[in-house]
Order: sequence, then structure tokens, then C-alpha cells
Amino acid sequence: MLKIINTYKLNIIFLIVLSTVVNVVTAQMVTVTAEMDTTEFLIGDQVGLELKVTQPYNVFVGIPIFDEELTKGIEILDQSENDTTLLENGDWLIKKRLLITAFDSGYYVIPPIPVLYYSDTIKSEPFIFKINSVKVDTSEAIKDIKMPYTAPISFAEIFPWAGGGLGLAILILVIIYILRKIKRKEPILGRIKPREPAHIIALRDLSRLMNDKLWQKDRVKDYYTVLTDILRMYLWNRFSVRTLERTSEEILESLKVNKFKDEEAYNTLKEILYTSDLVKFAKFKPVGDEHEKCLSGSYSFVDRTKLIIEEKPTHPEGEEEEAEAEADSSEKYNKGKVKVLEKQND
Repeated sequence: MLKIINTYKLNIIFLIVLSTVVNVVTAQMVTVTAEMDTTEFLIGDQVGLELKVTQPYNVFVGIPIFDEELTKGIEILDQSENDTTLLENGDWLIKKRLLITAFDSGYYVIPPIPVLYYSDTIKSEPFIFKINSVKVDTSEAIKDIKMPYTAPISFAEIFPWAGGGLGLAILILVIIYILRKIKRKEPILGRIKPREPAHIIALRDLSRLMNDKLWQKDRVKDYYTVLTDILRMYLWNRFSVRTLERTSEEILESLKVNKFKDEEAYNTLKEILYTSDLVKFAKFKPVGDEHEKCLSGSYSFVDRTKLIIEEKPTHPEGEEEEAEAEADSSEKYNKGKVKVLEKQND
């Protein structure tokens, strides 16, 4: 019985010693070092400090996250994420880079940086660096402080203001234009007037349609499509009737609203539009005479409704002078006649 108890105790002691030896060996395999780009620099310079941790791949090591100060007088401006690299021997190399600066001259000590390893802490070696002040040449005269430099205004700074002002000016002009149109009871978006009279354009297009001979080529639907498009454009240019987006019934109704007075021309247009609708939408097939009738009716409609501008007759320069001379002589004659009568009465 005593032998069994002693054997149990020996096993417990062996396990404790074995775990301690394993921890010591593993701890020896984790290394922490800290290095600076330089150990001497000027006040306000920004210098890099790199923390390196080497560890086995199956070991957990806690890399610290630093505050704004590494130690008193040493400020941390930036810190990178952990950069992990697999080494050739199978270990991991973890790097963390800090950007530090200081604003007082003198010697500074970077304290040991701790790295957590399970329940233990492994630290880097401390080291010293020096910060120098800016050298002043006392042999030269003391100069006044320079005033702040005034940078020229760039285009990028001016553009938002200039663009905003231009946009506001355009908006004001548009509002004024709309208000004037409303006051004058004119359409806000005025119709673009053709350079040529409406009937000239329509007659030229009808002649072109006649020369194309579409219905003779068995292109009846195309023929009536072009024909109605010519009439629609003519009504738009001649009477300002919005025809391009309206049906035939709506076009005819618009002409009535505009007090279209030529009843014969109205009936001619109505017959052409109805025939075209039957061809385009009901697959109606007119005979040859009806094709020619619609074309001649279109010519007739344009001719009857074309705008005629009457000009007042003007006299040539010589005739105007003679007319003025006759008027002057007639006036003088009448005045002389009145004077003669007055003397006779006296």
C-alpha cells in the first residue's frame, strides 16, 4: 500500500516538472525585439519604431495596442496593423510599426515593451535615443518673425462660388422669362418657326412623295404614313396645332377649337386622315384611284389653307414726290382762293 502511494506522488512530481520544462523551452522560442529607424533626430521629426515578435505557429502571443503616448514625452502618431510572415523554419514573424515624435530635446528611454504569452509576459530590451534641438547661429543678427504666407486663390476655390452665381443668374433669367410669357399670355416654350413658309415645305414634300411612287411599289402603308406625316407637320407649322402626338380625331377637334372656317378643306383633310388610319391600323387596301385622290386632296388642302401675306402698294420715289407736289400746289391754290373771296367781300 505504501509503495502504491509513493508511485502516485512520483508521477505527480514528474508531470509538474515536465510541464515546467515545456513552458521554459517554449518561452525560449518566443522572442520580442524593438528597433528604431534612428537613435538621434531633431525636435518634431517623425521616426518609425518597429516591434518584432517571433513565435511558433501553434503558440498564442498577444501583441499590445498602444495609447497616444509610448511613455512620457514620446507621442504615438500612428500604429499599423500586425503584419504576419511565415519564416522558413515554420515560425511566425509578427511586425507592428509605430510612428513616434517628441517636442523636447534630451535623452529618452524606450521602456521594455511587454508581449502577453499565455500567463507569462515577455518583454523587449529597453534602449536610449537622443533628440536634438535646432542649432541657432548666434553670429547673425536677430530677425523678426516672418508673417504668414498668403497663398493665391486657386481655380478649385473660385469655381463653386462662380458656378453657384452663374446658376443663380440663369435661374433668375428663366423666372423672368416665364413671368413675361404668362403676362403676355404666350406659350412658355415657343414653337420653332420654319425658315420657309409652311405651304412651301409641305408642297415640296408632297412632290417628293409623288416621285417616290411608294404605292406603285406595293408599299401602301409607307405611302400613307409619309402622307399623314407631311400633313401633320404642315398643320403644326401653319396653325400651331400639336399634331405629332395626337390622333386624327384630336387633330380635327383642335382645328375646330382654333375656329377653322374652310369647311371644304376640313372635310378633305378628314377624309384623308380616316383613309390613312384604315390603311395603317385596319389593313385596308384602297384602289389606285383612292391613292391619287388622297394625294391631290393633300395638294388642294395645302393650297386652300396656305398663309397669304398682303403687302400694301408702295409708290416709287418719283411718284411719291409728284404726289406731294400736287398736294402742296392744291393746298396753295385753296388758300389763294380763300384770300380772293375775302377781298371781294370787303
